[in-house]
Amino acid sequence: MELTRRSVCFFAVAFAALTISSTAFAALESHRAAYRLKLDQSHRMSGLAGVDGGLVIEWRRACDGWLSHQRLGFVAATDGGGDFSHDVRFSSWEAVDGSEMRYSVRSYDGERLREEYMGNARILSAESGGVANFTKPDQREVILPPGTVFPADHFNRLLAEADSGASFISHEVFDGWGFDALTQVTSVIGQLRPYEPSNDNELPSRSDSDAWPVSMAYYNLMDKSDLPEFEAKFMLTEEGVLQELLLDYGDFRLKATLAEFERLDEPAC
Repeated sequence: MELTRRSVCFFAVAFAALTISSTAFAALESHRAAYRLKLDQSHRMSGLAGVDGGLVIEWRRACDGWLSHQRLGFVAATDGGGDFSHDVRFSSWEAVDGSEMRYSVRSYDGERLREEYMGNARILSAESGGVANFTKPDQREVILPPGTVFPADHFNRLLAEADSGASFISHEVFDGWGFDALTQVTSVIGQLRPYEPSNDNELPSRSDSDAWPVSMAYYNLMDKSDLPEFEAKFMLTEEGVLQELLLDYGDFRLKATLAEFERLDEPAC
């Protein structure tokens, strides 16, 4: 089964969302979160019998930005008796003001490296856009159009808008996954409300957390279709933790349940 590039890179974009500025109502804490991935049995259109996997996200605050290390991997069993595996690993550094990003993305089929992208990008100005310089798989310069934002900046804006009571946000986001790594991301934000885990196995990040219900849709800018390439829904707590995450790949959906959570030390700058 072929997974779209954008969908398997969701976590690289969405979890960068948690880089919240000091002026936002919520505040990201450096942390490591581990999620269990399972097939959503209520939506089976792909011939999959089951999925077993995990998602690990680490956010660590540095004095000049955020360091991120994330990995998504699973083995999927088909109704025909076969199976396939997928493994994506993403690392990045992004400046606090959203002006620069360094990125490294690798995807594997089993032990075989399938794709690798590495480079750095910068935003010159909102009016003029920016540029991304890839060093792998080969050296290439990609022009970023005006209005382009990086993942952390995108979600800084999302949380600021959520805090102000807005219900919709849309931006062109560059995440480094390929030479065409520019996606239109639209988000619908519900009202902030007290968060109570609906799953007995879901870990509350803190007993009195509130959370926004968020629905995100990813559109391929090279495709003229009005349908999103990938969608995700989750509860975003005030402290920047994703809960009840649902990843919609179109012909199947994955549930990601928070299984482990660890706060990490903040830097002494």
